Amino acid sequence: MNSVLEIQDLTVSIASRKVIDKVSLSLEHGKVVSLVGESGSGKTLTALAVLDLLPRSAVREEGRVLYRGRDIFGLTGREIRRVRGNDIAIVFQEPFTALNPVMRAGTQIGEAIAAHTGLSGKDIAGKTSELLGMVELPRDAALRYPHELSGGMRQRVVLAMALSCDPEILILDEPTTALDVSVQKQMLDLIRSIQSRRDLSILFITHDFSIVNTIADKVCVMKQGKIVEKGQKDNVLKDPQHPYTKKLIECIPRLGDKRERLPA
Repeated sequence: MNSVLEIQDLTVSIASRKVIDKVSLSLEHGKVVSLVGESGSGKTLTALAVLDLLPRSAVREEGRVLYRGRDIFGLTGREIRRVRGNDIAIVFQEPFTALNPVMRAGTQIGEAIAAHTGLSGKDIAGKTSELLGMVELPRDAALRYPHELSGGMRQRVVLAMALSCDPEILILDEPTTALDVSVQKQMLDLIRSIQSRRDLSILFITHDFSIVNTIADKVCVMKQGKIVEKGQKDNVLKDPQHPYTKKLIECIPRLGDKRERLPA
């Protein structure tokens, strides 16, 4: 197995309460692993642990996060800053809070490039234009402020920033939650296209199994801080073994569905 990222028995507590309990998963080169679960199950905290960005209130009790065999928690401050952005990048759920409201989109992409590369001046401008094209935004989007962009366009700007340093691993924390269905599909198609062209490894966090069916190769189902089921996407979707997984799949609305209420 060609794993680029491995989480081994990760346990994190907040106020002496375990919020992540012996979580283990692996991400192979060029594959998409979906971490699925309802809000509060520990998905985002797991993602933050990968980049050693746990909040101060969170205490890692045990476990390791290995990137290319090196434990993230054993790196120096300088080494972990080198990994963030350059090797592993993250896109958060709400793009409006991830962007500076008083800076133009192009300037913010340029800052991400400058922070991690030796580029300057015209080279940054050229790279910014290239990234806007990659995420299928018009060039004039660089001149707009976040409030002048739609939700889908803001998320594409954040994606461009994450891709600015050619990372090997991309963590996507529910990137389509705030988007309507048609824009959501466009975003998923774009992510899949970029992933294929750049041979990216992606950890995709979601609560929605319909998205899992579109984007994932493997699935890890998380409940109350624990991985309760994992496997190939088709196996988990067609023959779920854990009752919680079955309930999540039953919650997917379907065309022609005559149920008045979805399972809770």
